[in-house]
Amino acid sequence: MKVNTVIIGGGISGLSAANFLSKKTSDFLILESSNRVGGTINSSEVDGYILENGPNTVLDNNTAIQELLSDLSITEELIYPDIKKISNRYLLINDRLEKIPLTIIEFLLTPILSIYSKIKIFSEILVPRHINDTDVESFIKRRFGKEFHDNLIVPFLTGIYADSTNKMSTKNTLKKMWELEQKHGSIIIGLIKEKNKNSKAKIFTINGGLSKITDLISKKFKTQLMLNTKVSCIVKLNESYKITLKEGEDIFCKKIISTIPSYSLKDIVFDDKLKSVLSKVNYNPIDVFHFGFDRDALEIEIDGFGILTKPQDRKSFLGVLFSSNIFEHVSNNKKFLITVLAGGDRQKDLCKKSPKVLEKEILNEILPLLRLKSEPEFKNHFRWSNGIPSYSMSVRKLQKDIKIFEERNKGFYIIGNYHLGVSVSDCVKNSKELIETKFN
Repeated sequence: MKVNTVIIGGGISGLSAANFLSKKTSDFLILESSNRVGGTINSSEVDGYILENGPNTVLDNNTAIQELLSDLSITEELIYPDIKKISNRYLLINDRLEKIPLTIIEFLLTPILSIYSKIKIFSEILVPRHINDTDVESFIKRRFGKEFHDNLIVPFLTGIYADSTNKMSTKNTLKKMWELEQKHGSIIIGLIKEKNKNSKAKIFTINGGLSKITDLISKKFKTQLMLNTKVSCIVKLNESYKITLKEGEDIFCKKIISTIPSYSLKDIVFDDKLKSVLSKVNYNPIDVFHFGFDRDALEIEIDGFGILTKPQDRKSFLGVLFSSNIFEHVSNNKKFLITVLAGGDRQKDLCKKSPKVLEKEILNEILPLLRLKSEPEFKNHFRWSNGIPSYSMSVRKLQKDIKIFEERNKGFYIIGNYHLGVSVSDCVKNSKELIETKFN
């Protein structure tokens, strides 16, 4: 079989690339090794609950995601949360919920930080800017102090990357902070100067779950999408590539867009140096639990977005999302759904436990914390052995090595959430940029 372009992977990156490429040509195929599209976007409806086993929300923060939604004619179907209803986010202080401060008055009164730490934060304007990228822990401690790092930044980034801050690249995980420091010499001064520069992006979902988006894209390409199609190897020819499928069939193409995880690409790519680089990318495991309760079980009103934890809290979970608060449609009005995330870099061993054992540990902690009067009426579990890619200090080298590979192998492009941005909107944006710059 001959085709101009083969997109390997039917996740959001691959499907977005197909969507934007289809505006230029129809001469392409999408190969997906599993029996479903979506990748880490994984929604389901069970017993009246809408569950997200992967990303729970998408951020409307770039023109690429807006264009994709417009192409699917679903812009009017998007569901946005009530910002006032979800504005509160909580941390644990001495096993008690404490609201993360949102105003100056709340900041001055919060027990999350000591008086010394609150004063030190304002001295950030005197700290010189960094010359080179550094790990998040070093960056934040230098600019804001240890307590600010331990009590605020660690739980915040754990909720996104499930990684340890002493391994994470500031430039790639705290992009806005890094840019403000580099541009203004101070994050605080930068925030003041750019306060009204950009409108705040909003999170959204869609009724039925985020998988509806990837399913709708895939329906556009029924004749070009091949499910249950695993690539066994890729061979470079003179001016083209040969893709051999597990079943033995060969596909000859001029261009390849790889959107699959690094651990999958390393097993099929022909370049030994790239294989070595890709083998060093780390993915943190994540266990996702959903618990549904009768609202009568809520002894107190649960408000806000959710809870984030710190290592010193010694909990069996990274965070809790109050799913029914964020989006009311995920359960009927007599029920209440929460989503609990466990694992990550600091809790890897938890993801080796039996789900039933881990579930019991989590419920023993959460029920009294949220003052829930009864056990959940609904339970669901999903395990990602290779969950969220780690954006360590070596990500810059990874990006550089991938660029070198692409320059040496014309027409072979590598995108995905392990080196260009972990969020759904990042993936869509990177797919659009690739098509616009390389497929004229």
